[in-house]
Amino acid sequence: MNLTVDHLAAPTGVAVPRPVLAWRVPGPAPARAYEIEVRRLDPATGAPADPVWATGRVEVVSPPMSPWVAYGGDPLASDADYAWRVRVWTAGAAPSAWTDSAFSTSLLHPDSDVVAPWVEPAQTPVEPEPPIDFAAVFGEDGAARAWEPAGRRLHPVKLIRQELVPPRLAAPDTAEPAPAAPDTTEPAPAALTRARLYTTAQGVLDVSIDGAPVGDSVLAPGWTSYHDYTEFDVHDVTAALASPGPHVLGLRLADGWFAGRIGALGESAQYGRVLRAWWQLSLTYADGSTAVVGPDATARSTEGGPIRYSDILVGERRDDRLAAAVAGWDRPGFDDGAWDRVRIVPAARLDPPTRLEPFRGEPARRVRALPVAQVLTTPAGETVLDLGQVIAGRLRLAAVGPAGTEIVLEHSEHLAADGSFFSNVVGPNKDQRDVWVLAGTGTPEAPEVFEPAFTFHGFRYVRVTGYPGRLRARDAVGVVLASDLPATGGFACSDARLTRLHKNVVWSQRANFLWIPTDCPQRERTGWTGDAQVFAPAAANNAEVHAFLARWMRNVRADQREDGSVMNMSPWPPLMGAVEGIPGPGGIAVSAGWGDAVIRVPLALWERYGDTTALEENLGAMRSWVAKQTREADRELPERLRAEAGGPTDGWERLSGEEAARQRLLWNSRTHFGDWLAPSTLAADVPLPIMEAPRRTGEFVASAYHAEALRTLARVEGALGHEREAAGLRGRWEAVRGAVAAEYVSADGVVSSGLQGEQVLALAFDLVADRALRGRVAERLAELVRGAGGRLDTGFLSTPFLLDVLVDSGHEAEAWAVLMQEAVPSWLYEVAEGATTIWESWAAVAPDGTVGAMSFNHCALGCVDDWLFRRLGGIAPLEPGYRRVRVAPLTNGPVSWARAHRDTPFGRVEVSWERTAGRAAPGGAGGAGASAGIDRPSAAWASSARTGTAVVGAHSRVRYEIELPAGVSGELMTPDGGVRELRGGRTVEVCAAADTAPAL
Repeated sequence: MNLTVDHLAAPTGVAVPRPVLAWRVPGPAPARAYEIEVRRLDPATGAPADPVWATGRVEVVSPPMSPWVAYGGDPLASDADYAWRVRVWTAGAAPSAWTDSAFSTSLLHPDSDVVAPWVEPAQTPVEPEPPIDFAAVFGEDGAARAWEPAGRRLHPVKLIRQELVPPRLAAPDTAEPAPAAPDTTEPAPAALTRARLYTTAQGVLDVSIDGAPVGDSVLAPGWTSYHDYTEFDVHDVTAALASPGPHVLGLRLADGWFAGRIGALGESAQYGRVLRAWWQLSLTYADGSTAVVGPDATARSTEGGPIRYSDILVGERRDDRLAAAVAGWDRPGFDDGAWDRVRIVPAARLDPPTRLEPFRGEPARRVRALPVAQVLTTPAGETVLDLGQVIAGRLRLAAVGPAGTEIVLEHSEHLAADGSFFSNVVGPNKDQRDVWVLAGTGTPEAPEVFEPAFTFHGFRYVRVTGYPGRLRARDAVGVVLASDLPATGGFACSDARLTRLHKNVVWSQRANFLWIPTDCPQRERTGWTGDAQVFAPAAANNAEVHAFLARWMRNVRADQREDGSVMNMSPWPPLMGAVEGIPGPGGIAVSAGWGDAVIRVPLALWERYGDTTALEENLGAMRSWVAKQTREADRELPERLRAEAGGPTDGWERLSGEEAARQRLLWNSRTHFGDWLAPSTLAADVPLPIMEAPRRTGEFVASAYHAEALRTLARVEGALGHEREAAGLRGRWEAVRGAVAAEYVSADGVVSSGLQGEQVLALAFDLVADRALRGRVAERLAELVRGAGGRLDTGFLSTPFLLDVLVDSGHEAEAWAVLMQEAVPSWLYEVAEGATTIWESWAAVAPDGTVGAMSFNHCALGCVDDWLFRRLGGIAPLEPGYRRVRVAPLTNGPVSWARAHRDTPFGRVEVSWERTAGRAAPGGAGGAGASAGIDRPSAAWASSARTGTAVVGAHSRVRYEIELPAGVSGELMTPDGGVRELRGGRTVEVCAAADTAPAL
């Protein structure tokens, strides 16, 4: 029955006192009633106690029942284990058998439960980077600038060793050792029955007990808004501590995001210069006694381990000749007498301070291992490994060679046009370079093995220098790192290029969902809010992302300013504030569309999962964001209307009453990214072309997004039962909508500066109330697409809506032309160029073969994947959580079959359709398996679309196979415009296909 707690299966760290419980009803019949029991487990025996919450039989008023049931008992206890079970009544009188699951809480109250201090190893503080000129990073000379190697300023990974002789605990506000171990002549203590280890760091760490790893996460505890809070993990270590001991807790501590180089500027020490670790061990014995163990002054540390430095951006250097000196350091019996004493830091004295909160979600792990596809030799004679796939991760390498042999690994996502090795990222500290020095202990049967521990790279290709002997493909493997999110969807169709496009999106999502949703895994690696919001709907199709994105939204709220501003990145790198307001993209800290992640990401989670938790958690932040926009609209004018040399509030007296009233509804006074990276704006002959989209589109896009924020927040308030607030917002939206149309939409349907993206947003956000004018706006968009030869000219914010707007406004042929386009800019141009992920720029590889110094692994433009699921695969939610489903695939284009599946909260939805052959399409007959003779788009299809002649063949049919979960209903939209009701279970339907292509 797929039992989950807060969207996680049997979690060991439930982080809230009242979680949401869910399950899926098996079988063909919907549940008519359910019963839940939750019991706390005795910590000494593990036996379940009486229920802490028992619902009794609960009748389902309107099947299917909501898949989300909030726990309704007393608040869950901290550091406790629970069992829960559920049973349901379906068609018969008898209930199903109980289905059992379990979970543990990681709730630790900061004042009563968090008693352990922090431990600070002896170290050289991290040095801040030299001042960096942002314009030099992204200006025209940025690629040519030489950056000082960061390795000269990096420091070794710290090893921390603590002997455990439970039960003991240092006084939390002193550095004195705990009392000595109990006299062994006394009776033996009761057996240990439960042990939970809580860990975190200011830095990143891994943990071991007696040399065995604790957990399998990487780069823990991940990146959060450390100035506000730091997350801790919880591990069940009962088995590891089952023997009497003594035991040794080992920690390796590296810079990570806390002190290492991060963000576009690659600057270090943005949260702090000194690394610290925190751990707390909760023990329960068979006699019911308990103990809490934490670090004390007997712990020792050293910087003498083999990892000489490790940095998120720069890379890692490991000298295995030094490993012998610390061999067995994390096991009992090691002599640490020469190691340094640690400093014990009570939480109240932590500088910089932070709050401890439990981790929510799935950790980042090693999720796949990819074999090397081929070993290449470049024109310069260099050895390069090709994984055949762009990933985020690391290379694991085996080697046999003399002690002191230095092997250098340099990572890139693309080669130059002539096959030379080419570093596709530029800027300070973007080295992506690992160095391994051999100990000389390897043999052919047991080679030495290297895999970096505290860094990761975005790459497909690795240049290997200094390898001893001949490097073979089997000597290396690519290790894929990602947050370990269960897959929930799939898509394929008759056109292999579109299927490949979907796979590319999945790979980009995997690479960029690593602790937080990032823009790219190689250059900035930051949580750009605009990227996340445009991609969230597509992400929810491919993987279980609710817990992942809900956790990230906690960062977004932590970074929100008092005036309601939502930052363009979250976590917000503190030193980005130093460049705020300067000319160029780095100076824009808050922007329409980016800040709207605070509304649109929770909206996507609600629409795709049906759980209102994300709406409730973020409602206050949404209201603050919209209130900020409303205040600024009422007070400030755009630059073009201000008094000469005046500020944003100067110039109102120059406006007529009507103009002033309209301007007070428009949020258009600040510099916004606008329809960022719209292709034609990048080709403009102006200084700093990257800022042309903000200049041309920023005003309109901000006002359009303000209107949409009002409309969406009204919907959210309504979903939460706040009808008065919803009504007020709807009224404000009507006024703003009218003002936007009056200010920016001309009588002939041109929106603002007339770019495709502006036309798209006006239609997608329903900003044109007049039906005739709306038709002219749509026709103008179609003309722009046709005039561009079927190419898109949309930016970050409008691209997600482009194909839907074209189809829904009666311009399906133009939508197909854009989707199937193979010339730049287009999705299939990338596929034709051999892309295995989604690029940052449509022309990352120019038609002449020139390879750009940019990211080849960006999620944002992969937003089209949601359209593939909904409009080609045919799976779209009619109600939040897929309680009702719309099946309306576009069956009359150049694709002859498609299939998709989506694991919804109610169960799996599967749709497949195939257009069976009638008369052959113009230009060729259908071969075996070519359902309509049009398995690839062709000139014949395009010609038929323009003329309205037959393309799919007379008497063609569309056959649908649809599987819906029990109780779920929906509607099938047939090619003739009919609507057929769907019920849970399997449906097979055959309908007549349309005889013509969508008219161009």
